[in-house]
Amino acid sequence: MAVVYSDNGEVDKALEYYRRSQSISLDIFGDGTSHVANIYNNMSNVYSQKGELDKSLEYHNKSLTIKLKSLAKNHPDVALSYHNIAKVYNVKGDQLDRALKYYNESLTIKLNIFGKNHHEVASIYNNMGVVYKEKYELDKAIDLYNRSLGINLNTLGENDVIVGMCYTHLSENYAIKGQSDKACEHHMKARSIYTEKLCEKHLFVA
Repeated sequence: MAVVYSDNGEVDKALEYYRRSQSISLDIFGDGTSHVANIYNNMSNVYSQKGELDKSLEYHNKSLTIKLKSLAKNHPDVALSYHNIAKVYNVKGDQLDRALKYYNESLTIKLNIFGKNHHEVASIYNNMGVVYKEKYELDKAIDLYNRSLGINLNTLGENDVIVGMCYTHLSENYAIKGQSDKACEHHMKARSIYTEKLCEKHLFVA
């Protein structure tokens, strides 16, 4: 029920049901199981929907604490918690270095599990690029977007929408740097993909 309410935007109802589930799970399993950690993670996401980012961080950290005690330190679920915490710090916008710290923690684990040529690694490079763009460290952002692009080209092919989004990110950063030729080049590559893959009324095509 909580998931349904969350998907429908009824976040207070979602939290009510997650709290019920939390109470039952704590009574049955105690506070150190992955089941409880997952409930905390879900509650964190709902608090993010509500815009209560400090609460979201509180519950993400509760989830991470349990995972670090009950799982191996390089477990994919630990990487997910680091990634989720990084995203919240990114949205908060006032502690971008902490966002990068947690993205790097997640990246280390995912490189160890998946290797260098995996879409989850590409996703982290992309998200780190977003942070560096917000820090106005555009060369670092461009480097990370290019790493993400390279992986996505290898794994998804030249005409995937995600590849198009990589080109869009690069275009935006080159535009900010005043490199209009490169900005236009990447914009046209992105638009070509969007035109082929998306309907003509889609925001990316219009």
